[in-house]
Amino acid sequence: MSSSLDENVLNQLKGEQSDLLDKIDELRTIGVGSLVELPQIVVCGNQSSGKSSVLEAISRVRFPAKSNVCTRFATEIVLRRHSHNRIKVSIEPGNSREDAQVREKLRAFTSESFSSGEDLPALIESAKECIGLSSIENLASNSGFSDDVLKVEISGPDRPELTLVDLPGLYYSTSSDQGESGMNIVQSLTESYMESPRTIILAVISARNDFHIQKVLDIAQKFDPKYERVLGIVTQPDIPGAGSDDEEYYLQLVGNEKVRLQLGWHVLRNRSFETANLSDDARDAQEKDFFERGRWASLPREQVAIESLRYRLSTILLSHIRRNLPGLIVDIQDKIFRNERALATMGTSRASVQEQRRFLIDISSKFARITNQALNGSYVDKFFGGYKHHTANNKEFPFRRLRAIVRELNECFAHAMTIRGSRRIIHLSSQPPSDVLQEISKPYMDNWTPKYITRESLKEEIKYQARESRGIELPGNANQLLVGSLFRDQCQPWKKIAEAHILNVWNSVEYFVQLVLKYLIDDHTRVSIMRHIISPRLEKMKERLMVKLEEISSYYNRGHPLPVGDLFLSKIQESRKTRQLAALTESLGMVPAGYFMEPKTVNYEHLKQAADKLHSSSDEFGAEQIIDQMQAYYDVSYCEYF
Repeated sequence: MSSSLDENVLNQLKGEQSDLLDKIDELRTIGVGSLVELPQIVVCGNQSSGKSSVLEAISRVRFPAKSNVCTRFATEIVLRRHSHNRIKVSIEPGNSREDAQVREKLRAFTSESFSSGEDLPALIESAKECIGLSSIENLASNSGFSDDVLKVEISGPDRPELTLVDLPGLYYSTSSDQGESGMNIVQSLTESYMESPRTIILAVISARNDFHIQKVLDIAQKFDPKYERVLGIVTQPDIPGAGSDDEEYYLQLVGNEKVRLQLGWHVLRNRSFETANLSDDARDAQEKDFFERGRWASLPREQVAIESLRYRLSTILLSHIRRNLPGLIVDIQDKIFRNERALATMGTSRASVQEQRRFLIDISSKFARITNQALNGSYVDKFFGGYKHHTANNKEFPFRRLRAIVRELNECFAHAMTIRGSRRIIHLSSQPPSDVLQEISKPYMDNWTPKYITRESLKEEIKYQARESRGIELPGNANQLLVGSLFRDQCQPWKKIAEAHILNVWNSVEYFVQLVLKYLIDDHTRVSIMRHIISPRLEKMKERLMVKLEEISSYYNRGHPLPVGDLFLSKIQESRKTRQLAALTESLGMVPAGYFMEPKTVNYEHLKQAADKLHSSSDEFGAEQIIDQMQAYYDVSYCEYF
């Protein structure tokens, strides 16, 4: 297969690149040439502005450029230096292609018939058929455009490093084969290429149309506000009448007076319908003759005609590559450092089974030593870092000290259980405690809003429940089933908080293991050990922890309160004594405990009245007793559970 392209054209495009590209090739032989961002020339503009004709004139690769032919997808002509001549044709599926089989079919596309620039129109037609844009019916049934990309890679020893991209033209009105969704595809495709900093934007403006309705520069400015990567191309300069206002406007535009571009402007006269069959040389000669007559002859020669554009692009391409070179040395040094470090972590050669076994034993020994130090909190190994590592803004080093991390999590867990362990916070007054709100920002407290209830409101709630579920208990006594139900309602958050704590500790352990292995061995070995040995065991450990949590929680979620020991009774007695003392003090008209009280004399009647108030007849269902028993059982269970 031949890959012959016009050698004169290639030499004009290469210009002064050759020596620089030779050095880049030398860098590639040691694996760092890819750090240089190679440029691409993207031709953008409205439909029928002459985009494809511009690319054809630059490269002498025959792009479809008929007035009734519309570019439906991006075509990339990729020129690369290589020791052998070769051509590769492919279709890269766009992001909109979600069907895996369709993507595979597109990637399988190839063509053995493409051997020169003259074959591109036939290749594009074959690609249209593969993409599904070959017929009027297909165009009408979808957007008429595709984000798939046809790539033609042409390699050879004398090729310039360059990518030429032909994009569908921008349009702003719809028809049967150009829908609104297609308009969005073209706009998005254009923007995606303009966004890349390695793109040199050839903004094609047709002198046939009003400049202000051609929006390509507006789009380019979104990604290149200073117009540093934009070269303006004015086409069809023969359309405005000689001496007309339109001709004058475009002459001023090319003079950088209307819109200032840092790369400037250029003018091309492409083939017309009548001269479509002219040879490339005849086309160039006719263009040269046009710019030697009329007002266009006043423009500098380096701003007109295709030959000067090729040299101009060569200079732009050279500048683009040179801009990457200052940072290349730093990149190479960084890559050398990373490679040397990676080589060191790989250790010595281990070709034999014995060497491999010795390597794994050594890793295992070091891993065990570091892990034991982390568990015991004796952070002696260099892995844990020194004082400066933990005062600097380093997010990784704190997680190396595993015992400290787990202790912190345990404290946060205990704090959360104390503050938000009960579903509702029972308080005596109508005003909820203010200090609870200050705790919400702490760990395990996310997405939590405290729910408050006064003791009096809870008593009324219990009375209603007791009335609905009366059993054989005597009046004034507590229904023990209600004690269990109220307790289970209060301890609802326990399991969720405990589960979050288990997962946080487990994640910390897994991350710690990753850090230790990363410190000891190379990434490839680390990933293999994690995947095949450690991760499966950690997952089983997590499963066992969740099973144990379910086992512990089920006792409190489904069982009946059966406290054992004196703690439960002492909690009830303490709660009852505190409440009765407060009520007695209030009945006798004394200042509440904690304040200075003057001595007061009371008689028998005063004491009798106060005692009567302690045993209110309104507590028919033992609501006070139920609350006391529930809170006592909650406190006892909390101590046992945690």
